[in-house]
Amino acid sequence: MLLVVLAGCGSRDPGATAPEADAVEVPEPMEPTAEEPSETAAPAPVPLDPAPDPLQAEREALLAMDGSRSTSHGGPNDGSLEGAVALPLRGPGFRFNPRRSTDARFGTVEMVQALMAAAARVHEELPGGELTINDLGYASGGPIPHHGSHRAGRDVDTLFYLLGADGEPLPSVGAPLDPAGEGTDYRDLAVPADDVPLRIDLPRTWLFVQALIEQESASPVQRIFVVEHLRTMLLDHARQHGAPALVIERFADLTCQPSYPHDDHFHIRFFCSAEDIPDGCEDSAPIYPWRRADLREEGVRPVPHRPRPDRPMAPTTTDEEARAAAGELHPSVTAFLERREAWSDAPHPGRRWCR
Repeated sequence: MLLVVLAGCGSRDPGATAPEADAVEVPEPMEPTAEEPSETAAPAPVPLDPAPDPLQAEREALLAMDGSRSTSHGGPNDGSLEGAVALPLRGPGFRFNPRRSTDARFGTVEMVQALMAAAARVHEELPGGELTINDLGYASGGPIPHHGSHRAGRDVDTLFYLLGADGEPLPSVGAPLDPAGEGTDYRDLAVPADDVPLRIDLPRTWLFVQALIEQESASPVQRIFVVEHLRTMLLDHARQHGAPALVIERFADLTCQPSYPHDDHFHIRFFCSAEDIPDGCEDSAPIYPWRRADLREEGVRPVPHRPRPDRPMAPTTTDEEARAAAGELHPSVTAFLERREAWSDAPHPGRRWCR
């Protein structure tokens, strides 16, 4: 899986009727002056209306949809999904990764709406970049290849916003980023001539997570899995640029690095909606005090997830299998892989919500 990532793992008025000819006094023709263009000059072209967006109606219907359409059952690692909605292939500020299976772009109404709204906010406030969204889940949930979770419609992987060496936005790819926030798009793992240097786009990436956190949603963000050094960079950026203190505190609580480092993407998980909990939706830990308070106002108690050891497992690829399938590696790729080991193990920062 590691090497797959390195390889590249959104009516005109008809006009007034002309007066009768005998009511018009026709002036004598005159030669045009330099300040006065000839009346016989070609008229300025009329701007054409932009081509209609065939996906606009789909997106508008999605954003207006009631969350009761979908129901998440069980937990992230062994759940299922009813009434799923598909993330559009493209929309304002985002695209579904064309390299991923379109069968894996389904989730709850609340999650899909949250992603679309957050990407649109980045597009409006910091135009130029584009969010690339990887796997959500299957239409009915359940096991999905290469993922231990993503089974209940409340998990999604998104790539980071990226910049090139010139500071301009680049299309996002699944390139691991080092402690300086820099990486390389290794297109051919054996040939360095096509390598593209890149780095994280901190302003857009931070604004995206801020937009997710600030949304008033029945299913707010529960967890953001991301490598520790990028978490630190994003928090530093937020503090330096005056982000709201409550958002900074919430992001600090939500973020944690798991055993797989998540140095090339966010894994974002959303809480069960209060409406889905009575129907069997279960939240994995942690369930924060603020979430418990919100649910009390709804008259609902959270249901902690209890893993089921007999759940069906999805096929996965080990690092060793990925390396064997990758074939020849240029020494620069091998060197990066060796350097990456320094931040690949899950840290133990001792924070209240990430130990």
